[in-house]
Amino acid sequence: MADETREQKVARLIEKHVRDRNMDPDSITKHYSVNHFGFELDPDYFDVRLTMGWGFFKDKPRHLDHMTRNMLISVLLAFRDRPGCYHQGKKGVMMGATYEQMLEAYEAGHIAGGGPVLINGMQALKRMWDEGIKPGCQDSPWTGKWVQLGPYKPGTKKEGKGDVGNASGTREEKISRMLEKYYPDEEGGERVRNDLAFAAKLDPDFVEGYARLAWGVFEEKQCFLDPIRREMAMLLILAFQGRSEEVYLHTKKALNLGATMAQLLEAFEVGFTGGGSGVVFEGLHALRRIHEEQTQAHTQGKKEN
Repeated sequence: MADETREQKVARLIEKHVRDRNMDPDSITKHYSVNHFGFELDPDYFDVRLTMGWGFFKDKPRHLDHMTRNMLISVLLAFRDRPGCYHQGKKGVMMGATYEQMLEAYEAGHIAGGGPVLINGMQALKRMWDEGIKPGCQDSPWTGKWVQLGPYKPGTKKEGKGDVGNASGTREEKISRMLEKYYPDEEGGERVRNDLAFAAKLDPDFVEGYARLAWGVFEEKQCFLDPIRREMAMLLILAFQGRSEEVYLHTKKALNLGATMAQLLEAFEVGFTGGGSGVVFEGLHALRRIHEEQTQAHTQGKKEN
C-alpha cells in the first residue's frame, strides 16, 4: 500500500494483528500491547513478519485449510505455554473445528511435548466453552471447509489390523506384535521399535501404554482427526525441539499416510511465527532428505531395469 502514511500503516498492522488472533481488549493489554509498540517503531519489518507468519491464516486457500493451520499453531503454543494457544485455538474453532478435534490435536501433541501441551490445550478449550464459542461461528467463505489429507476422513475409525495387544500369546509376543504394527520398517521405525523392545524387558507396562497413546489410542474410540493431522501436531513440537531424527521419522510416516510434501511444508511454515525459523528448517531438512532418498531409489530402480 504505497500511498498510506506511516500512521495508517501502523493502524492497519494493529488491526490485522488483532483480527488474525480474535483478540479481546483485555488480552491485547495483557499480552500483545508490546507488539503494537514495535509496530510504531518499525512498521516495515512487522508488515513482512505478519505476512510471513500469520499471513497463512488469511482468507486464502493454500495446501492446508484454516482450521488445520490454527489447530497446529495452537498445539505448538500450548507446548510453549503461550497465550496464543487460546487465541489461535479459538480461531480454529470459530472457523469450524470441533472441540473433539481440537482435543485430539492436543492429545497428539502431548506425545511429543508432554503434559503441559494437554493441560494448556484443555484450559484453552474450557475457556472457549465457558465463553460460548460455537464451532463454525466465524463469518468467512472458507469456514468449515476441511482440506482432505490422505485417504482418511475425520469422524471415522482408523483402519488397522485390530487390537494386537489382546491377541493370543505371551505378553512379550503381544508387545512385539504391537511394536511391529506401530513402528514398521518401511516407515523408518526399526530403531524406535528396537529401543522400545529393550525397554519392554524392563518395564512392559509403560511400553504397552506408550505404544497405545502414541499410535493406537484412537483405534478404541471414534476418530475425530485423521492420522495425518495428528502427525502434524507432533511434528511442529519435535521440530521446535530440534529432534531431527524424530522429525524425519514422523514426516516419512505422514507421507506414507498420504500427506503431500507441500502440505507438510506448509505445516512447518505455520510453526514459523510460533516457534521460529528452526521449525521450518528442521522440516525442510527432513523433506529434502526424503526427497533425495526417493530420487536415488527411483534412479537405482531404472538402472536395475
